[in-house]
Amino acid sequence: MILWRSLTTDAAVGVNATVSDTVQDTGEATQNAIEGIQSITSLLHLPSWFGRVVFIVLVVVITAALVRVVNKFFRATVERLKQDGNQSTTLVAFLRYVVLFVVYFISAVTIISSIPGASNTLTALLASGGLVAVVVGLAGQDALGNVVGGVMILAFKPFVIGDVIQTPSIGVSGTVEEIALRHTVIRTPANKRVIIPNGTMSGAIIENADYADSHICEFYEVTVTYESDLDLAVRILRETVENNPLYLDVRTPEQIAEGMPKVQVRVVELAESAVVVRAWLWSENLSSSFELKFQLNEQIKKAYDSAGVEFAYPHVTVVK
Repeated sequence: MILWRSLTTDAAVGVNATVSDTVQDTGEATQNAIEGIQSITSLLHLPSWFGRVVFIVLVVVITAALVRVVNKFFRATVERLKQDGNQSTTLVAFLRYVVLFVVYFISAVTIISSIPGASNTLTALLASGGLVAVVVGLAGQDALGNVVGGVMILAFKPFVIGDVIQTPSIGVSGTVEEIALRHTVIRTPANKRVIIPNGTMSGAIIENADYADSHICEFYEVTVTYESDLDLAVRILRETVENNPLYLDVRTPEQIAEGMPKVQVRVVELAESAVVVRAWLWSENLSSSFELKFQLNEQIKKAYDSAGVEFAYPHVTVVK
C-alpha cells in the first residue's frame, strides 16, 4: 500500500510538472511573438497622438482587407477542389481559420502596442502568467478540446467536406459543409445548418456514406397478392430496375460471364396476406439512390397495373 501511494504521488507530481512546463513554454513563446511584432511596429509609430490614431485606423483597414482577401482566396480554392474531388479540400478549409487567427493576432498586438502604456501592461500581464491562465481557463471550458477534436478529424479523416454522414448518437444527418477550428457544420436534407462542436464530433459514432466508397445499396420491396403471377411480378421488377439509368451495375466480369443477372431480385417473405419481393438497388451515391427509389415507385405502379399484378394491402372482408 505504501509503495502504491508512493508511485501514485510520483505520477501526480510528474503530470503537474509537465503541465507547468507546457504552460510556461506557451507563455514564453507568446511573449516572444508579441515582442517581435512590437519591435517591428514600433518603427512605424508617429510621435503625436494624432499620428498614432491614424496608424491604428490604417491597421484596422489593412486587417479588414486582408481578411476579405484570405476568405475570398480560400473559399474559391475550396470550391475548385470540391469540384475536382480533391481530398485536400478539408485541409485547405481548415487552414483558412489558422491564417485568419494569425492575421487577427498580429493586428491586435499591433493596435495594443500603438497605445501608450498598453504595451507595457501587456508585457507585464504575460510575465505574471495572467494571459496564460486565461488561456488555460478557456481550455477548461472545452474550447481547447474542440480545437484538438478538429485537428484529430483533419488528421484521421473520418469524414471530409462534401461527405454525407449520419450520427446516431447525436441524431443529425446531412452533408458536411464546413470544418472550422471549433465546430463542424452539417447541412441537413431540409437545408438547415447544424453546428456541432468538434469535440463532440470526434467522439461520436458516424455513419459515412462516402467513406472509401460512395456507392449505395438500398432494399426496394413490393408486396403482391398470392393470386398474382409471381414470376411476372419478379420479371417486371427486375426489368424496370435494369432499364433505369440511375441503377449502377456492380457485377464483376467473372459474374457477368457466369450469367449473374444485372439486378438481384428475391422473394424474401411469405407474409400472412402478401408475398414480399425485394430488389437490391445499387446507385452511384446517396442522392442518386433517393431519386432512383422515387422513380421506381411510379414506374412499378404503372407497370404492375398494366400487367394485372395486384399489390397487397390491408383490407377487411365483411360476411353477412
